[in-house]
Amino acid sequence: MTSTEYNNKAVEAYKNQHYKDAQVFFMKAIELDPTYAEAYSNLGAIHSKFKNFAKAIELYKKAIELKPSYAGVYTNLGNALNKSYEYEEAVYYHNIAIKLAPNESNHYSNIASAYKNLGRFDRAIKFYKKAIELDKNNINAHFDLSTVLLQVGEFKEGFDEYEWRMKKEQMGFHLKKYEKIYKIPEYIDQELNGKKILIHSEQGFGDSLMVARYVKIIKDKGADVTLYLRDGLGKVFESLECSDQIVERSGKLVLDFDYQISFMSLMRVCDPNLEKICKFYPYLKSQNSTLPKLKTSKKLKVGLVWGASNTGESYEKKVLKLRGFKDVLQLEEIEFYSLQVGEDSDQIKEFPQVIDLSKNIKDFSDTAHFINELDLVISADTSVAHLSGAMGAKTWVLLQKVPDWRWGVDSSNSIWYKSVKLFIQHSDGHWSSVYKDIKKELLTLIR
Repeated sequence: MTSTEYNNKAVEAYKNQHYKDAQVFFMKAIELDPTYAEAYSNLGAIHSKFKNFAKAIELYKKAIELKPSYAGVYTNLGNALNKSYEYEEAVYYHNIAIKLAPNESNHYSNIASAYKNLGRFDRAIKFYKKAIELDKNNINAHFDLSTVLLQVGEFKEGFDEYEWRMKKEQMGFHLKKYEKIYKIPEYIDQELNGKKILIHSEQGFGDSLMVARYVKIIKDKGADVTLYLRDGLGKVFESLECSDQIVERSGKLVLDFDYQISFMSLMRVCDPNLEKICKFYPYLKSQNSTLPKLKTSKKLKVGLVWGASNTGESYEKKVLKLRGFKDVLQLEEIEFYSLQVGEDSDQIKEFPQVIDLSKNIKDFSDTAHFINELDLVISADTSVAHLSGAMGAKTWVLLQKVPDWRWGVDSSNSIWYKSVKLFIQHSDGHWSSVYKDIKKELLTLIR
């Protein structure tokens, strides 16, 4: 086979998500033709897929050396730099891609993402809109534009654009698995009195917890409301007291509904300008539980959560390490409790002074019970932060330099939860300043 044939074979394997095979074929193409710029660029894409961005950057730069007029490799390089927190350099290479191919929609979308990570939201919006102007069906540009609009408070337009999430490649499996639900007419603004409506989870735990407040608005329209939730949410959602039936995904759902709507579309139909966001607050609470209460103590009781779900696109940016709290954990006036579950809970072994509650936590209702027993919850950007905030519990949330859209722009306050205080990185990717801020704030509570 020729180098071109190996490259084509690799491209086909890549399209079918056979990335290891694609890697072998791209390497074979380069072996046969060491000047094959496209093969270097394509191999770089494989390493980007494996999150080996340093190697990807090396390969992209080699491709540029071999073929300086190759526009696509510049934007690929920019994307890899973006993932490596090198946002200014990413902008530089994206600009070259735009100059070489000024009518390519994705080049504008990619530079917009770099500007977003720099916190330059005005320029991000400008370039996302340019990408959409060139290709009105650029799904990622629409969705990413929505997150920036929502971040800067342009809620109505942002929620309209946010509907493009349903067209993203990542939603394909979900839409196929639950296609019978999506065949039911979608609720937009129809008359609901006496009608049956299904409100169903389509994203993470935290998303459902955040917008649960809007279920009451749907119920108040006279609807018979069924909630279809990810496993573990059912019991705590009973405390909403505004649904007629709750079914978790592991249960049996009878599809007898007039309308359906996903949780993350509730904002668009119920509160497009977020004017009712705190009308029902707090809206979740701890249910009666057989779990033990925490021992009475004069010390401040603080719950910790440092890990996050690894299903999200920005998982690496959200997660912390418990050892980062090392200085904080030395404060003798505080009793620390771990609300962390999953594999991240293993980190507690390094710190025996932290009381592990994970063995008693089977679902979010159990977590709610312990939150109710604590004086303060300190959490990464994860579902427990949303649960604690929804309960009106005192909560501190640790966030990356440019947080997820729902946390707004550089503020210590949360529009979603009055009881939540935000602690944002001073420098992107570095948590040391946040740990120092947390310790300083804790000292004001105990001394």
